[in-house]
Amino acid sequence: MTIRRQYSLPNCTLVLDGLSDGSSTTGITDPRPIMSSLFNAECHFVGCEQPLVGGRDFLTSLVTTVSNYAQEFLSGISHPLSEPAHSLVSLVKGDRDNIHQLQATLDPDATAVAQPTRVNLTTVQLFDLLEAIDQFLADRRTLPEIVIPLQPIRKAIAQPIATQAVPIGLGVASLVAASLIGYALPSPKVPAPQAPLPTTTTAPATPKPPAAIPQPAATTTPAPSSAVPSKTGTLTSATQLGFLERKLQRDLRQDWQQRDRSPQPASFQVNVNQDGQIVGYQPVGTTNPAQSELTPLPKLAIKNPNPNQAIGNFNVVFNPTGTIEIAATTPVAGADLGKPISDTKLQTTLATQLKSKLQQSLTSTKPIDSQNLNYRVAVTATGDIADYAPDDRRAYENETKTPLPKLAKFNPQAAISQEPLAQYKVTFQPDGKIIVVPK
Repeated sequence: MTIRRQYSLPNCTLVLDGLSDGSSTTGITDPRPIMSSLFNAECHFVGCEQPLVGGRDFLTSLVTTVSNYAQEFLSGISHPLSEPAHSLVSLVKGDRDNIHQLQATLDPDATAVAQPTRVNLTTVQLFDLLEAIDQFLADRRTLPEIVIPLQPIRKAIAQPIATQAVPIGLGVASLVAASLIGYALPSPKVPAPQAPLPTTTTAPATPKPPAAIPQPAATTTPAPSSAVPSKTGTLTSATQLGFLERKLQRDLRQDWQQRDRSPQPASFQVNVNQDGQIVGYQPVGTTNPAQSELTPLPKLAIKNPNPNQAIGNFNVVFNPTGTIEIAATTPVAGADLGKPISDTKLQTTLATQLKSKLQQSLTSTKPIDSQNLNYRVAVTATGDIADYAPDDRRAYENETKTPLPKLAKFNPQAAISQEPLAQYKVTFQPDGKIIVVPK
């Protein structure tokens, strides 16, 4: 059986084509067949016409090289891991900041004719590639024998901790930092036990009262920008975090009025509760707290949040170009739109309703874009659009031109309760037609 698996991010898509032998198992309850062998792998980047193409050796080299490079890039620690001399993929720093040169050489095992390809990746593209690889590695139904080749960094080659810090908020850096950096902190020194004091017959002296512990100076009541504790902990569900990330992206983009006022990127850690409300934010790295006034954060942050709600933590970067980068600080590999509705008859009915609703809501007969715009759309059993996500950067940039933002009724409770949703791929074509097919 021929199998295709696709791991899509806004700037990068990893496509794997392989076969199933029908007998492999990983012990995981999953109806999908296991891809036990690979005959073609493709890596597509937004803005690059030619993808990187290869076979199994190419994929293995890609995973190894990108993982090793990311470990060194994120930690600032030299990471001289030995790599095979015949590695098909190389990744080095580019000729300017935030550019990374990825090159793939000819893979003789590939079914397609692959030529040496060189791609200059931005840091955002690099981290989208990392996330795509992370999703592949987390998918135990696809080549489960391939694992990420990590090893701890020897202390002899580690740089001082102070030189390892990197700004938070660069795409999905926080998602891979914990899994990629194996440097172990030194064990604390334990003082040797002292000899016991000699026994005397003298009555013990009256113990002195303990010295007063210095008290911190009085502070004012924390503003909404302070970190908010939660009695129920931090959200870890990939589905919930994915939903909250998309909602946060849309809320911030809609309310950011001063896009041209910030001369440099402003990075924040933002806390969001289960209902999608901002309950706290803090500047990160070199960001001045005053820069928050140029963002929608003070306006959207609520006061007196419910401490009984779990929160999700996100790294948010407001760029001078007017773009916003958001990534959950907890890995969300394999995030989806929730559980699918299995009733095929209901799924067909909801697809018809969705197409009609979208077609009627188009405000213009002119095409939205000169190319197809693809979105993943989730619909409740009552026909409401509960969530949606663009499939690529082009769809993201044209999202507000579609009827989706106006029609969507983002339902946090559906994400929390894992309510089954009908899921579709919706395509807005240049000729004005809308295609709705089940995912």
